[in-house]
Amino acid sequence: MLTTVSLLFGLLSIFNVIKLLPLVDREFVGIEAHFLTEKSLWWSCIFLYISAFIDFIDGKIARLLNNDSEFGAQYDSLSDLVCFGVAPGLLVYIVYLSSYNNLGIMCAVFYIVCVALRLSRFNTLSEDEKDNSFIGLPSPMAAGLLISIILIDYKFALLSSSFAANMFLVSMPIVGLLMVSNITFPKKTFLNSMKKFNALVILSIISITLLTHIEIGSLILFYSYLFFTLGKMFVVRYKNDQSTSTKTSQ
Repeated sequence: MLTTVSLLFGLLSIFNVIKLLPLVDREFVGIEAHFLTEKSLWWSCIFLYISAFIDFIDGKIARLLNNDSEFGAQYDSLSDLVCFGVAPGLLVYIVYLSSYNNLGIMCAVFYIVCVALRLSRFNTLSEDEKDNSFIGLPSPMAAGLLISIILIDYKFALLSSSFAANMFLVSMPIVGLLMVSNITFPKKTFLNSMKKFNALVILSIISITLLTHIEIGSLILFYSYLFFTLGKMFVVRYKNDQSTSTKTSQ
């Protein structure tokens, strides 16, 4: 039931963004003045955030109720493909990449295919491999990296239309490649190693930030996760290279 609700929010995001089509100026890509007052764009992004939150808790609730199943796992992946693949891909294409014609379509399709590949690979992993960490960027986080930029642009109009379009033309394939990469992304954060009370305080601050300034809070949340993981990976590789070179010299 929760997965169905998550899927419904993903579908609402898609149908909501389709309403933006008459507002898109093919000669001037991006969010124009009349576009800025159009709430459909904002709600399309928020619907995906709600879907991501439900996706985060549905598996935990199923295990808590001892009601998890293979059917639920497969259904969850199909829902994720729609909510974090098709919906954000279509959203970015309509708002930013439609003027690029076939190149914009290729960019959006590549991202969606990477989501499908990432979910398929996840389904083939053993339970131990699923429990320890994520291999490749999780699809909800990938969608969040794109959606958070759209929300910031919608809220503050920081990016020029041409710059935003070029940025998504490059960043979408990169995010797609991160999903199908062999980079290990942690399931647990620094909160898991803290005392429960301290973790609760920090979690409360994060929640308040997201609720009051969701555009800024979500951007910090998603990109902190990405840069923390990549930074940790480079540090570990550097230490391993140093250790290897030391052993070789000895």
